[in-house]
Parts: sequence; C-alpha cells; structure tokens
Amino acid sequence: MYLTGGILNPFIIFLLIPSVFASLSLEKKTNYILIMITLISIIFLTFFYEETSLPFPKKSLVDLYFYYSIPVSLIIALFFLNFFAITFGQESSLRKNALDKTQQLIAKEHELVSLGGQAAAAAHSLATPLSTIKLITQELSKSLRGNNDIEKDILLLRQQVERCNQILKKLTLNPDIDDEFIENELTLSNYLKEIIRSFESISKKKFFFQDNQNTNPIKFKRSIEIIYGLRNFIGNANKFAKEKIFITINSDSEITEIIIEDDGDGFPKDILEKIGEPYIKTKEKNYNNKSGLGLGIFIGGTLLERNYAKITCRNSITRNGAEVIIKWNNRDLAGI
Repeated sequence: MYLTGGILNPFIIFLLIPSVFASLSLEKKTNYILIMITLISIIFLTFFYEETSLPFPKKSLVDLYFYYSIPVSLIIALFFLNFFAITFGQESSLRKNALDKTQQLIAKEHELVSLGGQAAAAAHSLATPLSTIKLITQELSKSLRGNNDIEKDILLLRQQVERCNQILKKLTLNPDIDDEFIENELTLSNYLKEIIRSFESISKKKFFFQDNQNTNPIKFKRSIEIIYGLRNFIGNANKFAKEKIFITINSDSEITEIIIEDDGDGFPKDILEKIGEPYIKTKEKNYNNKSGLGLGIFIGGTLLERNYAKITCRNSITRNGAEVIIKWNNRDLAGI
C-alpha cells in the first residue's frame, strides 16, 4: 500500500480484514492490539506513501475533503465492524461452552444408565472368587471346630459371603434391584438429607434443615432427575451463600414445597426476571467471579419441571439472599 499510492489505493479496504476476522475468535487483548495496528497503518498511509504509475487517483488531483474522508470512513468502519465481530465471537463462544456442558451432562446420564449392565458383569466376575472363599471357610470351620472365638468369626464370614451371593444373584437377574439396606422408595426429606450430607463433607458453610411442617411425606422411587435438579439449586445456594444455607420442606394434604434460601447477595437485579433461561449473565461486578451462563438453573429447573414441579426464583425478604421455591401437587408427586 505504501508503494502504490497509500490511502488512495482502492484496495486499502483489505487492511480491515485481518482485525475483523481475528475478532471472531481471538481474545480481547489481542483484538485491541490488531485494531491499534490497523488504525496506525491507516493514519500512516494517509500522510506517507509513494506515488505510483498505476492508474489510481493522485492527491494533487483529488479534493482534500474527499481525500481525508477516506481514512475517516475506514476508521469508522474499523471500529464498527470489529465491535460487531467481537460481540458475535463472544456469543459464539458462549454457545460452544453451553453445548460442551450439555454434552457432558448427557454423557453422565449415559454412564448412569450403563451402571446396571456393569453391575451384572461384576456379578458374573465375582461369583467364582466368592465360591472359593465359601469353600475355604467351610474347611476352616471343620478344622478349627471347638475354638469358640475363631468359630464365631468364621461363622460371620460365611454369613457375609452368603449375603454377597444373594446380592449378586439379584444383580444378575435384575440389575435395577437395590440391596436390602437401600430403600426402594424415599421421601423428599430423605433426598434432601442425603444431598445436604454430600455438601457438608466438602463445604465449610452451615446447612440448616427443617421438616417440622412436612405433615404428609410421600414416598416415591429414586429419580436421577429430581436428585440432579435439587443438587443444582442447593449447590448454587452453597456457592453464593456467605455462611448459611436454609432448607425447609413443608407439606399438607394438597401440596409439598421445598424452600432453599441463603444469606448471600441474592439474585442480580438485572437478570432477576430472566432467571431460569439459559445463556444469561449479569453485568454487576460483585458476581463476575462466581456467575456462569445460567445453565445450572436452566437444566436443573427443566429436570424438575419434567417431574411436575413448579419453580419460583426470587430474592428472600427474611434472609436478604436468594430464595428458590420448588412446589409439587401431592397427586403429581405420588405418581412419579
């Protein structure tokens, strides 16, 4: 460009292309550097260039208003195109991240589904060593007959081996059958206690659970969707709480509801009306380090709503933090 007329070269427009295309995929810092290099290049070529023998306009033959309007228009186009390119690039990155997270969740669901088959395979693999242990305990029991202390231990060992055999038979016939010490049906209170215990083992924050008003506890089969949905909302409360998380379950003859509150800063005002939608992000600086794309609430809420729940998200009046209310009609809950 410098050797062929500078700013009057008709192909000067191609100077904008590298920074515009880079803005779609590179980081902001790199984009700003490219924009500055392009801007400096336009200004430089406006004042410094070599005359060319090519049939391009000459500065001496062009009105100065027209001449200086070319770099001005190029600078405006540079900022305009890069602004939209950076915006579209960020949205594309958000969609890609959302797709990756969704694929991870689907992969986890497939893993959970495949556990039944793995349990059946484990049953077949463990059958032979357990039979060997059973034979050895029988022989030890005969050879050590009369030794009361050891006989008790061997008897207990034989009982446990027999129990393992019974469990493996169940898994072989039906991998979905739980062991005797795991309940086939749970109440929401049991669900919440299990989830809270899992968070208490990894979090320093305090959990307060109340089920005094749970007058009509309904039992239903284990549901991965309900567990995942509840974990998402309790996990968010744990993430944004300062010290305390309050979880309450209430029920009567018609409805059952779970109230999850924290003592944090609450939902940002600029996205409060959009809570539950995917790809939302607050502009408030206090949340920048913790906030995501809203996918956790979106996916957790969707899974619970598929199981007939109604979800309300708002800022708590009593705790000043966030409050999530998950409500079921008892008739729907009993049918899960």
